Amino acid sequence: MNAMLARFVGQTLRQRIYLASACFVLLCVTSAWIGITGQSALLKSFAEYQRAENTSVAIESIDRKVQELKSRSERYLLTGASAQYRAALSLQDGLAAEIERAKGNNPAIQDTLNQMEGHLDVLNSQMKLAAEEREIRSRLVQVELPEKAERVRVAFNELRAEWMETPVEKEPQIRKHGGSRGAYVSAHRSLLEYFNHPKSESFDLATQHLERSRLICKELKDDPENQEDDVQQLIEEILASLAEFQRVGTRAFQATRGYMVYSNVVMAGEISEFSYQSSQLKTYVQEQKALNQRNREASFKRSQYLAAGAAIGAVLLAILLATTLSMAVVGPIGRLTEMFRRLAAGETMAIADESGRTDEIAQMINAARVFSDKNQETNQLLKRSESLSEELAKKADALVESNRELDNFAYIASHDLKSPLRGIQHLASWVQEDCEDILPETSQTHLAHMQSRVRSMECLLDDLLNYSRVGRLDTRPEMVDSDELVSSIVEMADNSDGCRVTWDSLPTLSTARTPLKQVLLNLITNAIKYNDKGLDGHVDVRCCEKDGWYKWEVSDNGIGIEPRFHEKVFQMYQRVAPEVSEGSGMGLAIAKKHVEHYGGEIGIQSSPGEGTTFWFTWPVQIDTVKASSNGALAADPIANVPT
Repeated sequence: MNAMLARFVGQTLRQRIYLASACFVLLCVTSAWIGITGQSALLKSFAEYQRAENTSVAIESIDRKVQELKSRSERYLLTGASAQYRAALSLQDGLAAEIERAKGNNPAIQDTLNQMEGHLDVLNSQMKLAAEEREIRSRLVQVELPEKAERVRVAFNELRAEWMETPVEKEPQIRKHGGSRGAYVSAHRSLLEYFNHPKSESFDLATQHLERSRLICKELKDDPENQEDDVQQLIEEILASLAEFQRVGTRAFQATRGYMVYSNVVMAGEISEFSYQSSQLKTYVQEQKALNQRNREASFKRSQYLAAGAAIGAVLLAILLATTLSMAVVGPIGRLTEMFRRLAAGETMAIADESGRTDEIAQMINAARVFSDKNQETNQLLKRSESLSEELAKKADALVESNRELDNFAYIASHDLKSPLRGIQHLASWVQEDCEDILPETSQTHLAHMQSRVRSMECLLDDLLNYSRVGRLDTRPEMVDSDELVSSIVEMADNSDGCRVTWDSLPTLSTARTPLKQVLLNLITNAIKYNDKGLDGHVDVRCCEKDGWYKWEVSDNGIGIEPRFHEKVFQMYQRVAPEVSEGSGMGLAIAKKHVEHYGGEIGIQSSPGEGTTFWFTWPVQIDTVKASSNGALAADPIANVPT
């Protein structure tokens, strides 16, 4: 720690500040990383817990449906009610859908859910098979078997009636007939006992009685005393009825056995396995919820410990850095401040060295020593500066005279250049008039272009002349009615497209009329010229007073100007709308020169397609001294040369 502190003190102030800032930034980044990491862990724990909750809800719903399916299936197996069967099938469909939805919640239980889905399919198919067997059994026992029993009974009665006509002679046959019928009745009774209480012994006994009844009937058939055709036919009818009765009883026995196998073995096993897996899932989900809860609490505590450690570390580091910087910077800076205050007052003093320092404080002490030495030279420099000031004043007067001569030269040059241009225009007009029928159409076009170029050149020279006249015009203040001024400008402007110009409550002010009129004329005519809305075009002129200045605004809803051209439009001979051919590009430059001559500012607010607003500030009170000097310039013979 001491070695690190020594290295820290031996560095420059800039290095110390940079190092301290870097430490603070690193600490902030570390704290932010700790916070983000802790929050991420908490969010992950919350997400796991929420997923476990969702899985728990789904599993609990599945478990409820499993228990209800078990109850419905057992009731159906006991009662055979069709309502219970339909309810069980509906529960199976709903349960299959919920199992499919629960698969995506937790991959760990997907295998178990797949097994449950397989058991559910088996249960569904076995329940359908059991229902089919029960339906077959019900139809056989309740419909077909009574029909076959009735047929047997009728056949026995018909045979007995045939023999009862001669009961004495047919007494042996009647006794055998009674034995066969008794065996059949015993078989019928045993079969019904089996259907009420399924036991294999009852069905075996019924089979034995039926076989005995058939044997007795066969003995009657083979008896020589019973060879009459009617008797033989009745015995055949009894044997056939007994065979049908046995066939239907056997099929009903098989359906009963199949139904019992499906219900008591297969379905019961599937339901038991299904219920067991549901319970296992429920237990697993509860364990996962408890585990997630413990993980979430552990993450929360870990985040608290890390945040507390980061906060304590930040406080300790801040105290260490603040103490070190205070000892290294604050004390010396206070002494240097007093030293420089005295030096700034012009004092000289002996400045001692700071031993052992090589940082910026030492450099500032050296600078103070130099400053003290320089104070001794200040008086000599002040005397010399007075003489230089007189020389600069003379050169400033010479510069003013040079600027005046340059302005006069620009004025005279623009004025004298117009004479030969007029001569060229007159000559071109004469040639066109004299040779109109002789010259070809191409030459006539060239003459028209030459005249157009001459007019453009004259326009450029006029604008140059107006530009050179800025500052020479008569600027004596007078009362100017702004409403009347703007109205005259609107009447003067070329407004062939019918653009609407409006203004409200413009002030009456004491100012120089001509410069203000030129500025407003250029801005209003530009707003009309570059408006592409036709009859929907609109120009609004506004003016308000604030802090000793009038702020004028001329707004339109025209084509607008791209921001990259906002500075360019105020330069000489600059035009940013090539589709408009008129004009020389000097209007806004003249307006800017007028505004800035009176100390104001001019600017633009515009975007393509959203219209343009030009604004400028104009003084409420014009400097009378400047106005009188400008008036003298206006009386200069050069400025009054006719154009």
